Order: sequence, then structure tokens, then C-alpha cells
Amino acid sequence: MEGSIFYGVSTGPGDPELMSVKAVKTIKKCNVIAAPRTPKGNTMALDIVKKIVDVSHKEIIYTDFAMSEDMAENSKKHDAALELIKKHLDAGRSVAMLSIGDISLYSTFSYVYEKLKNKYKCVIIPGVNSFSACAAAAGVSLTDMKKPLTILPGSCENIDDILSAEGTKIIMKSKKGLGDIIKKLDSRNCDYIAVQNCGLENEIISHKGKTKLNDSYFTTILVKE
Repeated sequence: MEGSIFYGVSTGPGDPELMSVKAVKTIKKCNVIAAPRTPKGNTMALDIVKKIVDVSHKEIIYTDFAMSEDMAENSKKHDAALELIKKHLDAGRSVAMLSIGDISLYSTFSYVYEKLKNKYKCVIIPGVNSFSACAAAAGVSLTDMKKPLTILPGSCENIDDILSAEGTKIIMKSKKGLGDIIKKLDSRNCDYIAVQNCGLENEIISHKGKTKLNDSYFTTILVKE
């Protein structure tokens, strides 16, 4: 629909200075900002944006996501977000939907995008992903020239097989099973670094054997071969 564009905007892992120039320009020109909100009311992506862009004159809509293992509940929330966004697009307004990290990686944006892409013009703005920022914060390289890099969620069922494979592994979204994952890594004598809340004031970097972590959802574990 001409005159309205649906943007998926990556806000980076936490440090507002890691937002791209393109992301900032896109947010500034959009009429509406769609900000994901957790069940506890947290709006991390919007909080990042507010530190670098004046959004006081923007219309902000909150897209609530269940963040649940109940797929029916997740779908219900996704559909509600979809209807909110469609309402503004149909009125000729451009909407910027925010996502922390890079919007193409484990992002709730993808569910909404799939429903809209065939009817509206959609543009995806990439960003700095969390594990690249975590590696930089920890001062380590992720890969060697001929080694693979594997990315997996903490809920992955065949995590043991993946840990046995060659190359560096990135474990994300590990909040619920974080303790068990750390125990598993220790039992296998894996070399790892865990980074929580990367780029934020409460950032924590924990090396193997010195793990001091809480149950933060924003935890990324770098497992070196």
C-alpha cells in the first residue's frame, strides 16, 4: 500500500551507540513506533531508542508478547499485534517495529512480517546482534578461518550432540535452563564465557569457573572449542 511502509528496525544489543545510522533515520521518519512489551511491562528496545532518538512526538503502540511455550497463547498475542499495526498501515502511516539485537535472529517481528509482507511494503533494517557484541565485550574472537559457528537456543533438544561438534557454539535464550546448561558445560570441561545484559549498566561477564549469573533473559554463552 503506497504511502505506508512497515519497517522492522534492529536496535542492537543494548548500547544505543551500536544502533545503525539507518535505524535512527528510519525511526525518525516513521509516524508510529511499535514497541514489543514483555508480560512484566519491560520495553527494552524502546528504552534503547529513547536514549538516542526523541520519540516524544511519535505515536507509540505496544505489542504484547506472551514469551510462552504455549503456542496458542503466542499466536493470540501475535494476531493482536498484527491488527494494531495493520490499522495504522491502512491509514497511510509508516510503522517502525523495534527489536533488540538483529531483527532476523530469534525475533518476534518475523511472525508479524510473514502476515504483512504480501500486502504492504516491508523493509528490514539489520543491526548488531547480541553475540557479536558479547564477543567484543569479552575480548574474544568467535571463529577461526576454517571453523564453523553454531547458534542455538538454550531449549535445543540435541544440545549435547551440538556441543560435541567442531567450532564455536553460541547459546542464546537460555534463561529457564541456564543453571543446567552451565552444569553441562562444566561437566564436559568446555571453555566458555557467559555475558548478561550486554551493553547495559548491569552487564556481567563471567568466565568458566567464575560464574556469577542471575536469571536474566538476556544471557548469551560463548562456547569455545
